[in-house]
Amino acid sequence: MATRNGRTRSERHQRRKGGRWRIVLATILLIIGGALLALNPIKRMLIEQGTEASGVAHLTAEQIKENKKKNVTYNFDDIEQLDAASVVRDKLLGNAEASELPTIGAIAIPELGMNLPIHMGVSNVGMYLGAGTLDPNQEMGKSNYPLASHHSIDQNLLFAPLMKAKYGQKIYLTDLEKVYEYTIDYIEQVPAEAVYLLDPTEEAVVTLITCDYGLVDRVVVRGTLSDEMKIQDADPAVLKTFEIDQTIAG
Repeated sequence: MATRNGRTRSERHQRRKGGRWRIVLATILLIIGGALLALNPIKRMLIEQGTEASGVAHLTAEQIKENKKKNVTYNFDDIEQLDAASVVRDKLLGNAEASELPTIGAIAIPELGMNLPIHMGVSNVGMYLGAGTLDPNQEMGKSNYPLASHHSIDQNLLFAPLMKAKYGQKIYLTDLEKVYEYTIDYIEQVPAEAVYLLDPTEEAVVTLITCDYGLVDRVVVRGTLSDEMKIQDADPAVLKTFEIDQTIAG
């Protein structure tokens, strides 16, 4: 039966029911959004713990040599977009054990506050707990030494500091036998297809690659080798950048 305003009881019931469902849906979305926000600090904590645990401060030069013998893959399809849920999931499933990563060195850019372990090979976990190598034949101090890591919404995490890189800044690599100093002389945003930047070079360079803010293009920072020294002869300030001292280095 129609009421005076022209609506039947059924129509009013359906309208109230639809309103309740909209409230329920909005509540669910708020809960999901809140949960995702709550995961971000956990993601940062897990990444910081993982990079520290797989760092060279816990290794010797001999252990690094052994890590270089491990079997790794270079499948770029394994790399996923960095998000809090996947980092937490990997940790819960035991897929992100830092001690199992093949750490073969470290990279530091003091002026950007960057200090990360270098993991051999292309793996999703290896690139969000440090930087990964991109070529099975690359060697520090020779030809092109390309490294990649994730860009994070946290401007101080992983390779996000590269967004503030400037010409003339120093990049340091170490394998606990030597320290290699590179000077930044190339900073560009390039298409994701610009794989020529991974090619061997005549000069000794280090090539650092990460996603841009929009996660579409790539930001590339490259430095040319300007010095190298035995780790025992390295400046203590440089060793401090890697959070190692000369006792451990020797």
